[in-house]
Amino acid sequence: MTRPALPLPPADDGPRVSGMLLIRTHHGDDDAWRDVLSRMGELPGLVAPRPGHEADAVPREPIPRRLIVVDDRAWQGATPEEVREALDADGTWVPDLVLLANDRTTANPRLRPLLAFRGTDGDTFRITPRQAALTYLVLHLPYQETTLESFEEEAPAEPDWEPEEGETAEDWEDALPDPAGTYLESLNPPPRYEPPARALPLLTQENFGLLVRTDFTDDAAWTSLLGTVHRPRPGYDDPIKDFSDYIQTVDDPTYEGSSPEQLMALVLDNQENPDLMTADLVVIADGNTMRDPDHRVLVVPLDGPVGYTFRMDPERVGTMVVNLALGNMDIEAFMDDRTKAELPGMQWLKDVLGGGGS
Repeated sequence: MTRPALPLPPADDGPRVSGMLLIRTHHGDDDAWRDVLSRMGELPGLVAPRPGHEADAVPREPIPRRLIVVDDRAWQGATPEEVREALDADGTWVPDLVLLANDRTTANPRLRPLLAFRGTDGDTFRITPRQAALTYLVLHLPYQETTLESFEEEAPAEPDWEPEEGETAEDWEDALPDPAGTYLESLNPPPRYEPPARALPLLTQENFGLLVRTDFTDDAAWTSLLGTVHRPRPGYDDPIKDFSDYIQTVDDPTYEGSSPEQLMALVLDNQENPDLMTADLVVIADGNTMRDPDHRVLVVPLDGPVGYTFRMDPERVGTMVVNLALGNMDIEAFMDDRTKAELPGMQWLKDVLGGGGS
């Protein structure tokens, strides 16, 4: 079957723009398609060109990125091989990640798994809309190729769907590895990007750690939190006595009420010093932090387990950001057991905890 050209803009004239391509390849259920789009949220840089029209060449965003959404019946039933072939056109932009909303997406209303693959190579895998959306927010940061490779390993896709007689779509899906981001679809409330009410400044990483205040109701609590983060309590078992020089603090009311997803979308690596060691995460002091007597902060990973946020005692923040920046430890070492149990390959821990969620 002959397919039309994908509505891709020309290749970038200058630094490459990161992004994703989402193609609807099953048109049997409009509600399922709307559900996928709703779960992904109102992402920055999203463009949905009409059939026969190209997407905008230049994204109008502070951080250039593209999410091109193709809803064209001419791509009904398209396979990854057909899409890869279409991406080979000379002189066009190639996305970092391609997502196909296919018949298996429609058949699974709980997870809405998307068939995915890297734009130029790699194996197919399955990913939930929310995981895809959160990954999109950080695709502009370095080393995200490693994140996409981890999805290939944890959630490989079967090449064909051939259910046996009497076998339902749910039965088939249950026999496969969980899609990347299955845990995110079960959270209440689930993560979802919504545009901020006002334009927010970018957050450039200029230090090992990035601590952003989003609640301004209690200055005394904030002061106490900073004291604990910078100078952990007496007797804390760490050779570094003061983390003030290692943690970049953002205390700006402009960010009041900002969601973790909004802050993820604003973090930019230091363009002037690309070799600067950073911890690839943002630590948030939100309303829960201020109301908590222990001032537990929210940790938001920007690579690896993107979206697997967790709470942490403030006296551990300095040790975490320094060890992550130096590559001495992985972020999983600092997660609470409930969050860690939801990571791929950690079923044994979930069993120990009684199958618990977050």
